[in-house]
Amino acid sequence: MSRPASARPRVSVAVPVNLDRAFDYSLPKDMARPEAGERVLVPFGARVLVGVVRPSDVKAAGAQDEAEAKKMRPILARLDAGSGPTLGPDLVALCEWMSSYYMAPVGEAYRTALPGLLSNADARVASVSEAGRAKLRAHREGPLLAGTEAPSPEQGRVLAAIDDAGGQLPASKATKLEPPIPSILLRLEELAGLGWVEWAWPDAGDIETRTETHFRRTALLRGRDVDEPALRAVIGRSKQRRALLDALEASGDAEGWVAISDLRGAFPRVRELIKALIEGELVVAEERPRELDPFAAGAPTPTEEMAATADQASALAELGLALGRGDFASYLLHGITGSGKTEVYLQLIARALREDAEAGAIVLVPEIALTPQLSDRFRARFGDEVAVLHSALTPRQRLDAWDQIARGLRRIVIGPRSAIFAPLPRVRVVVVDEEHDGSFKQEEGLRYNARDLALMRGQQQGAVVVLGSATPSLESYARAKEGKHGYLRLVTRPTPRPLPEVELLDLAQHRPDPETMLSAKLRQAVLTTVEAGEQAILFLNRRGYTTSMTCIDCGAMQQCPDCSAPSMTYHLERNRLMCHLCGHIEASPRKCLACGAEALVHGRGGTERVEVALQGALPGVRVARLDRDTSRGRALLETLRAFRAREADVLVGTQMLSKGHDFPGVTLVGILQGDHGLGLPDPRAAEKTFALLTQVAGRAGRGERPGRVLIQAWAVTHPALVHARDHDYEGFATAELASREELHNPPYGHLVLVRASGHDAAGVRARIEDFATRARRAKAALLEIDPAAEALSLLGPVPAPIERINRRSRWQLLMRAPTRGPLRRLLHALRPALGVEGRGAKQTSLSIDVDPQSLL
Repeated sequence: MSRPASARPRVSVAVPVNLDRAFDYSLPKDMARPEAGERVLVPFGARVLVGVVRPSDVKAAGAQDEAEAKKMRPILARLDAGSGPTLGPDLVALCEWMSSYYMAPVGEAYRTALPGLLSNADARVASVSEAGRAKLRAHREGPLLAGTEAPSPEQGRVLAAIDDAGGQLPASKATKLEPPIPSILLRLEELAGLGWVEWAWPDAGDIETRTETHFRRTALLRGRDVDEPALRAVIGRSKQRRALLDALEASGDAEGWVAISDLRGAFPRVRELIKALIEGELVVAEERPRELDPFAAGAPTPTEEMAATADQASALAELGLALGRGDFASYLLHGITGSGKTEVYLQLIARALREDAEAGAIVLVPEIALTPQLSDRFRARFGDEVAVLHSALTPRQRLDAWDQIARGLRRIVIGPRSAIFAPLPRVRVVVVDEEHDGSFKQEEGLRYNARDLALMRGQQQGAVVVLGSATPSLESYARAKEGKHGYLRLVTRPTPRPLPEVELLDLAQHRPDPETMLSAKLRQAVLTTVEAGEQAILFLNRRGYTTSMTCIDCGAMQQCPDCSAPSMTYHLERNRLMCHLCGHIEASPRKCLACGAEALVHGRGGTERVEVALQGALPGVRVARLDRDTSRGRALLETLRAFRAREADVLVGTQMLSKGHDFPGVTLVGILQGDHGLGLPDPRAAEKTFALLTQVAGRAGRGERPGRVLIQAWAVTHPALVHARDHDYEGFATAELASREELHNPPYGHLVLVRASGHDAAGVRARIEDFATRARRAKAALLEIDPAAEALSLLGPVPAPIERINRRSRWQLLMRAPTRGPLRRLLHALRPALGVEGRGAKQTSLSIDVDPQSLL
């Protein structure tokens, strides 16, 4: 007699769906109980998903009750049986902590930790059986010719779709067929029951990728003055499709081909987006040999350890003691630009690997593509021990790297924030380079901060965690001063040159040229620098040609139709207006979109305008540009290589220039508008401005010749600019921390941003106001058991500073508390109110951002 459903062994599985609850499955009689961290196949509605087994002692919010337990469905298969869990105990613990701390669905936490090929949404692949092939022939040729009864038209369409897909149709792609087949997953199940379709569950290891798909833009509807209506007839309203088309037109090798791996970083859904472009004959595709990973091509010349400066030796001595103790320890390595923080990382990791044959290290960088020198230095020192992870890797390459890391073949992992999930068996050192950088915070989906995950993983594994920066985040600096992190200081450069001399130029007195945006003093400094055979960097944190086009008849700016930003940015090379918020692109108008007048004038300039103007104003001076428009894929590496090789005299760029680059030939840095970010409605505006100015200024004078920095600004008396001029981080931090403490802002308080969004503005406002009412009631209830909740404040709800993005209205509520405890308890009480509500145009989403880095 079978056991009752309630007595069946239960296994808690993290299923990759955006539902904030646990899902329990029963264990088949002939299946051994899987370990935590193993991948399993589980049924979920009409789909079969790859889930991850959770620890047996956890129970997430919304767990199934006994009635639901009776409906438990069985686990279908163990994907990791015999090979051990894909996620080790430390990564399982990290995922559970992520879900709890960031109030995120546990399935999303586990999916974030897995590489894409190991977490396919629906793992099944459908193929036509022998019986199904006879039915398919009857569908296509008729029952008389086929000698068997024909299937229904709907059944025939499904069989034909599988055959047209090459005989194998992944379930994850079945719902995206064009034209769509209604309820296709249910129809596939029906055909499987009839024996006409067979299901298989190939694991990622079964996937072979010998070639790579490449795309090339055709000549149809191409060029600066494109036929906009005809183009829209092909691409519709898809902003991503339009942006992809523009990327293909602007990129490519000598023949115009662009590899799919070069597109995946900016366009994760590239295969889906490209279909309409190919069908409309705007793009052609071809399978071509897969190119090598640019970071693995041509191993650098091996190097030896450099002699440490006194500062470096002192830091290494203390880090070495912590490493020898074998317990968790965290340090803030505060070193001025060019002080040799990377050499400290290298020697610390080398010691860890010498002392422990199983030891591994993770090095997190803001953006791996922007710091090729760092990865080259690690590969020169450690050779094949290094795995470099970045967005240009194909899914297969990423999976190969994951496998090599898990097997201990690559003991050092370098990459952006997702590298924190690298499956190193034993982590002894974790480095977060440029720890202040905002790109460590994931701004979509599960909004985690990799810096905080690095500290948590280090604590779980007893590792030494080093947070390195010339301009530490005020949170890290304050914790170091409180003794929560060790504090290590590097105040000298290994080269004999001191920090560059910095001068503030008041734009009220030093009027800039309207085209080049250079004042006379900065212009002369550029000419003098180039004449001396040296190089200059000009920084402006605005890309494009001009930030707006304004009608002089009615005063209207040419605004994005889907966002509430004041205007779109004009890009000269593409002759396009582009919205940098939602990606909307359209041909440059000849008439005002509001009144029809032909009197349009350009607004403030961006990097493209500065580049064009300098080429005309400074004949003979070689000018290059580094921003998101010129640096897609491998073009970025080529720009950096060319400037380092002295093939350009002046490099104009955005904040991409601040990401740790080392250009020995640069002796002059000009910052064209140093106070640009101070006007943003962001409590971190001053901190971000100070850090950006300091980091950009630090590119000067890193070689044998001294450096000089000129900062043009209106607000030359602002503390962020004054302290940046004086290289005075401590002075800035002291003043800014005093202001933060008065307002209970981080690090003297904790923030949570709740945001409602949706297409229906009234519905969005109603949703956030209802949540705010619930929050105030929950606070009142919390006060009865916790008097500390009195200090918890709820600010709003109010419209977001940018109220509408991509046709979605946005409202937000800010929660602030001096201590974390009451805030956490309040969030747990409100967690069921988060997520998606409604359908269609009335649907609204309520999301939460714990420790937000931006309130925009």
